[in-house]
Order: sequence, then structure tokens, then C-alpha cells
Amino acid sequence: KAKKQKVMLQKNLLKEWWVWVIALMGLILWLSSCTKPEPLEPTPTKRTVQQGKSDFLPNHTFLPGEARSFDGMARFHTSCWYNTLGEDNYDWNKLFGVYNPGDLKKNHNAFILAWRPDIKIRDCFELCLYENIQGANVPHESAIFKVKADQLFRFTLEEINGKYSLYIDGVLVDTQRNDKLFKVIGIVGTWFGGTSKAPWTMWLWMDIN
Repeated sequence: KAKKQKVMLQKNLLKEWWVWVIALMGLILWLSSCTKPEPLEPTPTKRTVQQGKSDFLPNHTFLPGEARSFDGMARFHTSCWYNTLGEDNYDWNKLFGVYNPGDLKKNHNAFILAWRPDIKIRDCFELCLYENIQGANVPHESAIFKVKADQLFRFTLEEINGKYSLYIDGVLVDTQRNDKLFKVIGIVGTWFGGTSKAPWTMWLWMDIN
């Protein structure tokens, strides 16, 4: 009889063990279903310039207004890398910026995030602060920030009392040298050149807040 009771106890324990395993598996599944999925990397608006053109489309639609800060994100496609323009390889293209609409020209007083290919490294790009000061071109080439194709990066044009500073991925790249304060601004959209036009169709992704 004692032996029979021992066998029964062992069977009950075995049965309960499987119950606990099933309960544990159910708990794990329930917890995994409650876990928030990892957020997807944002996909900014695709902007394209056609071969022989300069404008990346679609354009930005900001109207002139009071000077303010801008936050943005961007990512270059490999099509934006080139090494076929001779001396014009070193020209700066415009990614995004602001200008003084009172000058009636975008390249008279402007504060711009500019880009060009790093011709020494395939699919690598250089970024810098580029200013127009009373019509003169003033790229800040002593402060270059590099990114790779398909690398998402964030940037800020920070405005304080009419003066701008450029940040890329939270790093201060450089500050405005122009003594002229920005009170009202227009937008400098994404533009190829320089003096040359796009050698082929190129595209990148960018959005501004």
C-alpha cells in the first residue's frame, strides 16, 4: 500500500511539473506580447534632382517669416557621390538653409548646411557650414563633418537673437560669422551646384521641422 501511495505521489508531482512548465511558457508568451517593438528608423521625404538640373524636388514650401530655429534629418543615397566634375568636385551643394529675403537674392546673406562628396572615400560625404556674407561665398572648411551614404543624421540650425549656429548629430559644427542679424528669413532649398549641374539623376531623403 505504501509503495502504491509513493507511486501515486510521484505521478502527481510529475503532473504538476508539466503544469508549471506550461504555465511558465504561457507567462513568457504573454510578456513578449506586451513588450513594445523597437521603433523603426524614420524615413524622411525623398528628394530627387534630374540629370542636368539643380533643384531637388519636391521643394520645401516654407514662406518667409520671423527668424527661428530648424531641426532636420537627412540621408544621402549612393547616387549623390561623384568624382567626374574636375575642379567642380570641390564646389559645395546646398542641403538646407536660410537667407535674408530683403536682399532679393538667396546668395547675398545666407546661412546654409552644405555638402559635397569626399572624393577620396567612395560613398562618403562632407558637410559644412556655408555662408553668403554681403554676396561673398564663405564656406567654413576648417570644420568638416563626414557621413556615409545611407547614414541617417540629424541637424539643427539654432537661432538665438538673430544669429545662427549649426549642429549635426548634437555636435556644434560652427557659428555665424556674418554680423548682419536675421530677423525675417526665407528658405534655401536643396540644390546641386556650384557651377555644374547634376551629372546624373540623384536622390536623398530629408525633412525639416
